[in-house]
Amino acid sequence: EFTGPIVNPTLGVRAAEPSTGNGIPDTSFLNGIRNNTISDGGLFTAACPTAAAIGETAAQFNARRATACTGIAVQGSSNALAQFGRTFVFQPDGTLIANPCTTDLRVFGSNNCVGGLGSTLRRTGMLSPGLERYSATVLAHFEISPAFDPFIEARYVKVTANQEGQPTFFNNSFRIDNPFLSAQARATLNSVLTPAQRANPATTFTAQRFNIDFGGRGEDHERETYSIVGGVRGDFNEDWRYEVAVNYGKLDTYYETEGNLLRARYANAIDATRNAAGQIVCRINADASTTNDDPACVPVNLFGDGQVSQAALDYFLYTSSRVQEAELFDVTAFVAGDTSQFFEMPAGPIGFVIGGEYREQTAFAAYDETTRNGLTFLNAIADFDPPKQKVTEAFGEINIPIVADIPFIRELSLAGAARYSDYNIGQTGGVWAYNGSVIYAPVEDLKLRGGYARAVRAPTQSDLFSAATQTFINGFVDPCSQNRINDNPNRSANCAAAGVPTTQTFNGTTEPFTNVTASGISANNGGNPNLREERSESWTFGAVFEPRFLPGFALTVDYYDITIDNVIFALGGQAVINQCYDSPSGIDNQYCAAVFRNPNGTLQGQQNVIQAGTTVSLTPTGPSALIAPFNFAKQETSGVDADMSYRTELSDGLDLRLRGLLSYVIKRNNFTDITDETFYDRQLGELGDPRWQGQLSANLSTDTVDFGYRMRYIGKQVLGNYETYFSVQGRPPLNPDASPFTYYPDVTYHDFRVDFSTDDDFTFYAGVDNAFDKLPPLDLLGTEGGSPFGPVGRFFYAGAEFKF
Repeated sequence: EFTGPIVNPTLGVRAAEPSTGNGIPDTSFLNGIRNNTISDGGLFTAACPTAAAIGETAAQFNARRATACTGIAVQGSSNALAQFGRTFVFQPDGTLIANPCTTDLRVFGSNNCVGGLGSTLRRTGMLSPGLERYSATVLAHFEISPAFDPFIEARYVKVTANQEGQPTFFNNSFRIDNPFLSAQARATLNSVLTPAQRANPATTFTAQRFNIDFGGRGEDHERETYSIVGGVRGDFNEDWRYEVAVNYGKLDTYYETEGNLLRARYANAIDATRNAAGQIVCRINADASTTNDDPACVPVNLFGDGQVSQAALDYFLYTSSRVQEAELFDVTAFVAGDTSQFFEMPAGPIGFVIGGEYREQTAFAAYDETTRNGLTFLNAIADFDPPKQKVTEAFGEINIPIVADIPFIRELSLAGAARYSDYNIGQTGGVWAYNGSVIYAPVEDLKLRGGYARAVRAPTQSDLFSAATQTFINGFVDPCSQNRINDNPNRSANCAAAGVPTTQTFNGTTEPFTNVTASGISANNGGNPNLREERSESWTFGAVFEPRFLPGFALTVDYYDITIDNVIFALGGQAVINQCYDSPSGIDNQYCAAVFRNPNGTLQGQQNVIQAGTTVSLTPTGPSALIAPFNFAKQETSGVDADMSYRTELSDGLDLRLRGLLSYVIKRNNFTDITDETFYDRQLGELGDPRWQGQLSANLSTDTVDFGYRMRYIGKQVLGNYETYFSVQGRPPLNPDASPFTYYPDVTYHDFRVDFSTDDDFTFYAGVDNAFDKLPPLDLLGTEGGSPFGPVGRFFYAGAEFKF
């Protein structure tokens, strides 16, 4: 039960960043959190007046001020009377009441409150999509001779999936003479309006609404994959073999987005009035103009959750559709053999493979015309029609058995491979990938191995050529906000260098620059034709131990060290903007080139800003940022993986199988500033990247029954960014007391399963995953990107397999 927020005493009600390092958490987890800017039935934020209006007495002003203001001062404002505007919510019956928050968190820079009737934003959605999958495979070959064996492989896969997301949401503007307003709601509105506003029926107010009663936006997907491979293979020259194959594949995807809406029709429907007969109609059908009439228009009542009529929904709801296509044409040929006929090493002949490959890839995606043109709630999304990608490759492999079966050398061999690829699009061009490895077994029980590999990954057609389409950055927090300016030691200087002010002035009120928005800010999402290929280097060293004195036992331990240069990664809008101002090398970086501000410091895609507790409308002048893939400077990781297994027969017909997997990560870092290759962002220990992970399994089986147990272990992970709490590269922690605890705790899951087989053609199985119903840690649902915690608790399943 909520007993009140835990607040750093140095914070008080200031709008500035609280003190760090004083041992008191700056934030806390609270129960009953609801949004204080939007509700399911509509939420209106009053403007808190700081001066009497024309024609208003002091008593009238004081009464209006008492109703419209929260009594919570906006600290740092140049006007001593500035307070947060009170929020009002429409209840299901259409009445308008002050939002009964227990604690208003706007004073701490949040859009939420504890308690109240704001939206939770969680009444719709699915933990995981519904999924059905059908597949068919045909394999055939026609051996005419060992040297000529034509073959064909054909596959068809159909997948249907459905999911539901959040409904639509809008900042709706209404006239105060809207006939759907109840007398009580109109009186409440009038109590916070000036005399002039009350006297003008065209006066408007804005109510932000989470359209739960429209239904969630559902998506129905249908994906079909076709592939056919035909070729010929055979043996020749005694122990050589060849293969030539042609592969054609196609992917067709069609999906529909239900619960979308047509913007123009929606705007017509919410602007209601009464006609001469006293009927509630759409204003476009009652004004003096006939050119804008729409006989199909149905006025809609949005004042309260559940007031919307089905006729109105039928008028403005819309189902969008999208088609996606991808095709692959591939020709591969190779020859493999060894040198046994003319040359052998002491341990045997040298094996080799040489070959070539040519492939073409095409892609296309498009929404229906209405959606593509931005006429719906969805963003305007352009067609994706990139140029065809053509790749020509040559490759070779070699295996050299140097020596074997002599004292202290059971086996010693070398292997290597190389591939040259030439890409026709992007900045990749011709690139090499290669690897080499060595295996040394001093005795039969122990095998040592090591290797080096150089690999490349070219940017995809989507990475390079996705058309710029509108998107929104929701929950945006301006890194140059005076509340967040100290979250990174470089922000203050970089924000100043970029010309971002330290104060903001709207409606005659000046306060510290926070740039808090009441809704998402628009941005452009697209490709980056200047991307280069990723290049990785990896070293691996390992050992395999299979002792003769313990038959059935095997232990494998491998160390890896991987570095990737020019990492291609699609940053989110918030991350692009943060990277701009967090760079230790200043603002002359690729991220700042993708951020666009107005002279007053707001982002060009902002529709509003919250000033003195009141939402101030803005006119977007362009995108706030370009959200596209970027080449990071580098990623690096290293660690150790171990795999131990043991199998034995306990008695006649009773087998025991044990296996343990363990992963220990030594480092995992992102070098996020392409101009400073020494500066990195530590990923190890953050959500999705625990240092330790492990798994143990045990199976006890007879000829017909198999009992299985599995334990899964996930190590602790930091809440938020590692750098917030700990020193990295000698840099001090950014805010060690930012939250009441530092780690999500480690977790262990237990799974059980039994399989019953009557013969080789039938198997029945049943089991339970997460048998002890372990839920995600506090603050997580298990659906977050990168989260290793599943969203489902205890899960039972059963099934059968037939072979015929």
